[in-house]
Amino acid sequence: MIVPLGGTRMNVLTRSTVIALTFAWIAPVHAYMVGLTDVGSADSLLGQTNDLNALGPCGNGNSPSTELCWINNVLGSTTTYTESDKVEDQSFVKVDGSSSVIAFELSSPTEYFFIKNAQWYGLFQNTSSLDWAVIDTALIAAGFNLPSDEYEISHIAPIGGTFEVPEPARWRFWGLAWRH
Repeated sequence: MIVPLGGTRMNVLTRSTVIALTFAWIAPVHAYMVGLTDVGSADSLLGQTNDLNALGPCGNGNSPSTELCWINNVLGSTTTYTESDKVEDQSFVKVDGSSSVIAFELSSPTEYFFIKNAQWYGLFQNTSSLDWAVIDTALIAAGFNLPSDEYEISHIAPIGGTFEVPEPARWRFWGLAWRH
């Protein structure tokens, strides 16, 4: 089969356009910068509340034990929260080029982190750079008052441990992975 020269150029142009559009669509998702530092992508919000008893009885007040109870209810497993790792009055910076995405360096690398601001609590899964927390404030409740020049995050804590995938589910996952 003979393909006219114009058809070949059109194919190359079409493929190039598709590739360029794909990268343009993916690029905003991958990484944010603070100055010259790559702080990763926005972390996943797993849960937020202004009532630590919303998912089950956790007690009164906002002590580390009631906060940990809520965190474990969100995760559906038991994890740890070391109060000595908690950072009070956490300041943040807006990532370059964004009006709603904020970032701050964590006290230790962690897969999950917990924030509190005023009467709101949030739990995030750290999705890329485990040394940095990156929060898209457009996705959290207005009660967090973020980003704001007047408000700080009253405290943040790295959450230890991870929840385990039950053994049968893990085997099913690997079985599916090997079939593809």
